[in-house]
Parts: sequence; C-alpha cells; structure tokens
Amino acid sequence: MTLADTVTGLSIRHGGSEPPIPAGSLAAMLRGQAQRFGDRPAMLIPQEGGGVLPVTYAEMVSRADNVAHWIASQCAPGSRVAIWSRNAAESVILQHACALAGMVVAHFNTGWTDAEVRHACDLIEPSLGFAGLGFRDADLVPRLEAIAGFPVQPLGEVAALAASARSGDLPDPGADAPCLIQFTSGTTGKSKGALLSHQCVIYGGWLRPAVYGGNEHDVWLNAVPYHHIGGSIAIIVGALATGSAFTVLERYDRDQTVRLMRELRPTRMGGVPTMWHDILSAPDLPSDSTVRVVTLGGATVPSTIVRAVQEKTGAACAIGYGQSESGAVTNTVLDDSIEMLCETIGRPSPHTEVMIADRETGEPLPLGQVGEICARSPGNMSCYWGNPEATSATIRPDGFLRTGDLGAMDEHGYVRFAGRLREVIIRGGENIYPAEVEDALLSHPAVALAAVVKVPHERLGHEVGAAVTLRPGAEAGIEELEAHAAGQVAHFKVPRHWRVLDEMPLTVSGKIRKVELEQLFEREA
Repeated sequence: MTLADTVTGLSIRHGGSEPPIPAGSLAAMLRGQAQRFGDRPAMLIPQEGGGVLPVTYAEMVSRADNVAHWIASQCAPGSRVAIWSRNAAESVILQHACALAGMVVAHFNTGWTDAEVRHACDLIEPSLGFAGLGFRDADLVPRLEAIAGFPVQPLGEVAALAASARSGDLPDPGADAPCLIQFTSGTTGKSKGALLSHQCVIYGGWLRPAVYGGNEHDVWLNAVPYHHIGGSIAIIVGALATGSAFTVLERYDRDQTVRLMRELRPTRMGGVPTMWHDILSAPDLPSDSTVRVVTLGGATVPSTIVRAVQEKTGAACAIGYGQSESGAVTNTVLDDSIEMLCETIGRPSPHTEVMIADRETGEPLPLGQVGEICARSPGNMSCYWGNPEATSATIRPDGFLRTGDLGAMDEHGYVRFAGRLREVIIRGGENIYPAEVEDALLSHPAVALAAVVKVPHERLGHEVGAAVTLRPGAEAGIEELEAHAAGQVAHFKVPRHWRVLDEMPLTVSGKIRKVELEQLFEREA
C-alpha cells in the first residue's frame, strides 16, 4: 500500500524519500563529525559560578574514544552497559564510547525504585554499570552496587578510566548493529527494553533538524532527561548529526533555563507543554530571544501555549510524535497553522509510512475513522530485549509497528491524536478519547493543564474524570468548567468527576502521570 491509497480514501500515507538519511553507524558519524567540525563546540556545560565550559567535537570524540578502549578491555562486543544518573557530560561521553566500542548502552530512569532497577538489570544483564547523582543529589552508586551482579563505576571517574586506556583498533559495528536499549515508561506493566540499531538512532536524531532546517551554527537548550528518547537520541544525536552544540542540563529548572536563554542565545529549544507553561510565566524572560524553533511534544499542546511561545520568543513551533519503540513517526512543518499544530501531531515523517489500522483486522481504516496508529519506519525498534512475545504482538509481519496509540488521518495525511488504547474510556458502550475532552478543557482561559482519565462505575463501566490546574490568579469553579465542556463535546463525554489540583503529578520528562490520577479518583470515589 502506498501514498495512492489515501486518494481512494484509506488512512495510509508515506512521508516521502527526501532528504536521504545519513548512512553508516553512529561510530562512523562520530569520527566524521570530529574531522569536519573538530574546533567547534559540541557540548556546553554550565558552570556553578556562571558561564559555560565548551567541549569541542575533537575533544568529545577523543575522550569517548579513550573510554571506548577501556570498556572494550572489560567487556565483550555487544555487551550491555548501564548508566544510572541524572544528565551529565560524562553520560554523553559514555553513550558515544559505547557506540565506538560496539557495546549497547542503556540509560536507567533516575526515578526508578530499587525493584524497577533490579528488573532492568535482570532483563538486559549488563556487563558494566556507571552511576552518578539522582534526585536531590542522592548518590546512586551504592544503590546500584547493592542491586547489580556486575562491576559498577562512579560516573565521575570516567575521565580517570579514559586516562588509563590502552591503544588499539575498535571495530565499526555497522549500521544494523544494536546500539541502544530504550526503556518504555512501564505504565501498563513492567518496563520493556526497546532495542534500537545504529541506523535507527541516527534516523531519530537526524530527522527533526533535517525537517526544521538545523545546521552547525545551532545552539540547543533542552532539559529532557537522557533516559528518555528525547534526550538520548533527539538531543545528543540530533546535535551530532548537524555538527551543532547542545547544552548539558542536569535537570529542568525554569530559572536556569531563562538565564541561559539570555547568556547562550540558543536557537533551538524544546520540551513538553508543562515546561513551557513555566518558562513563559518567568518575569525575566528575554524580550530579544534568538530561538528559531521550539519543538513541542509529549502531551496535548494548547493553542495558548503555541501562541505564547511564538509571541514571546519569536520562534516557529513544531510538533513531533514518537515513542521509545519508534522515535520519529509524524511531524508538523514550520509553516503549518496554529490549528494544525494544536489539533494534530502532523504528517508522516520522511521515510516513514503511517497507517491508521482497524484493531481487529489490521487493515487501514477509511479516512477520518479512529484506529491504532501504526508505523513502518527506519526508526522502528528491532525488538523488545528478551521479550519475544511482546515483540511479536507489537511488530507485525509486514513491518508495521503497533504504537498502542489511537488517531485518525485526514485527506492531507495529518493525524489527530486520540489517546492511548489503555486510556480509552468506555462509558455505557460509548468510546471516549481523552485527548478530545482535554482539548475542550484547555480552551477555557483559566485552565493551564488538563488530564482526563477513566473512573470506575458499577453500571456504566467507567465515567469521565478530569483533573485540572488553573493559571496563576485565575478562578473557575467545577460548574463553570463542566458547562464549558458541555458546550464543546457530547454530553456523555463531559467529565462527571473533577479534581482541581495545585500541581499535576509529572514524570521526570514532564508528562502527566495518568495512572496516578486514576488512583486518586479511585481512592476518593
């Protein structure tokens, strides 16, 4: 099935074959960029007393090469190397070192419990681990040592290890070799490890700057964690693919972000709407912003956020949709209207074919109908590590990956996101898609954030619950919010259970924890 099928009314479309994807392995790209951009900054590391420490491409790859030789002396090719730390320059060096040494790197979520870390270790069986600082500067080294059945090194000693490295040749692992294990969020069970090849990682990093006009003069400022695909691939590899510089931010901090917007004069930023809600409310937000592109994703994007970003920074906004298993499925383009930015997740990305499939038959649905978003892409994972059952349930025989997300495609190929399959609320036999109701709530001028979840009901199965946070100084009662929703969605979609929260429960990457909200409604029912 091809692009022509959209003409006949089926929800399937290909994003085209231009521009060409860079060929080869991540190791080859690292060495090539060091030769091409050797004296240009690759990383910018903020210093405690102010200012930043630049690390050039030549320095970064040289350090990674030394670490790669040390790792190669400790592990067999293809071994897994775990990193458990908040964002740090040493994590970047290690990730690149693993690519150069033919190892498979896996970033662990700093918010995990010991049980979750133990599950990850049992699953991928690392040969070596590195640990640094976690939440509130907690030292993660002793925790990982207590769990691990493999040697653990403090992240801060990476430089010393590199200094002791011996020389020798490192093999080029090849484009199809395994490169990264990206753990899923685990919202529907234990976290799974999506195995991504070198080519997959390159595609995921290269795509956004290729679509949005990135170049070697860009300065990236984005605090997405490296255990998230947005950090490990979109930021670290995205900057590498263009020979540009990215800022190493240990964690998201609004005041630091705004200060660095003034000092570093970044050209590219990103994040989820919750972060930008904070940034745009900063009293000292620079009025002479140099930001050209702001990439948003990870949640429904309110039009108020898009308009405010454009007005206060002068940047063009872009929406990207992907997941751990396939990092770059759809994207908007820079001249898309605000309506397209806020109502859709864009069109199929270059080199990617997107289909809205019937859950029962697997066939493409007619345009406009809601079904499962499926993607056939160079960005698709190879498998779930150590989980062939989940792999076969997710990757179809025809190569399409089932995302577990719902959407509908229009005649131009734009996809409207309807939520995750597990989040669909079935009320008395009617399917309700949370994203639609959230969009309605976010159009109320007092609402800053909104999340819609299912609430158990004895007769109907489930009812609709809504949690909202209000804008600073704004007021809105439940009756007002309910009436507003009733004016925009069908009566059976209007939330009947409400919580007005001071703060939303968020993941480290800024996404709303819907499972936590479901539990809140269940406890207070």
